[in-house]
Amino acid sequence: MRGKCSFALKLLTFVGAISGVILSMLRYDLDGYSHPTKRLFYFTGLSNIWIGLMMLFLLLLPYMGAWGKSEKVKQTSYVIKFVLTVSITLTALIFCTVLAPGSAENDYHAWTLSSLLTHVFVPLLAIFDFFVDEYKTAIATKHVYYTVIPPLLYFIFATILILSGFDFGRGDPYPYFFLHFDSPAGIFGFSRQMPYLIGTFYWIIIMLGLILGIGFLYRKLYHLKKE
Repeated sequence: MRGKCSFALKLLTFVGAISGVILSMLRYDLDGYSHPTKRLFYFTGLSNIWIGLMMLFLLLLPYMGAWGKSEKVKQTSYVIKFVLTVSITLTALIFCTVLAPGSAENDYHAWTLSSLLTHVFVPLLAIFDFFVDEYKTAIATKHVYYTVIPPLLYFIFATILILSGFDFGRGDPYPYFFLHFDSPAGIFGFSRQMPYLIGTFYWIIIMLGLILGIGFLYRKLYHLKKE
């Protein structure tokens, strides 16, 4: 029963993630984006693609011959799944607590189908599958620290684009307000202007701390489930 449930959750996560990203690209003009591909330069789109492809890979893994039978491949795959599940959780948390509340002021349609798929439904499905999956992987403490890799890679990627003057689709040279290096708070400063209360550096520290906290929480709950 658990195997069938996990199979369904993986399939739904894959379909939801890819459908959500495609829908967001098809309706790019709804939120004032200049081109559909601009959606792919945001952590939301990338984290959905990552988790969607990971779920597809795990669905196909049993049919991959020697690969599908290798415990090392399975273990590595499920550790990566853990890392990406934490990333998609961060996507949901930032959306629900930071981005969605200010969406009306920024002319952003937070509650469209594509937005709900990529920010809410896919993260929930991925989280449920992480705990329901019948395969018992070993999540070590060192694996929790791997969870900072996707957001750090995105930060480096986004910073390169920001410094090059790249337009992220709405006329802004930054993807998220907390990555606006020239905001009233700047990188290391503070301000009284919403939403730029603290500088980019502090946002990054908060998010890295948050993602590590999620990772350690998931690891603890996962091991409790296995006992």
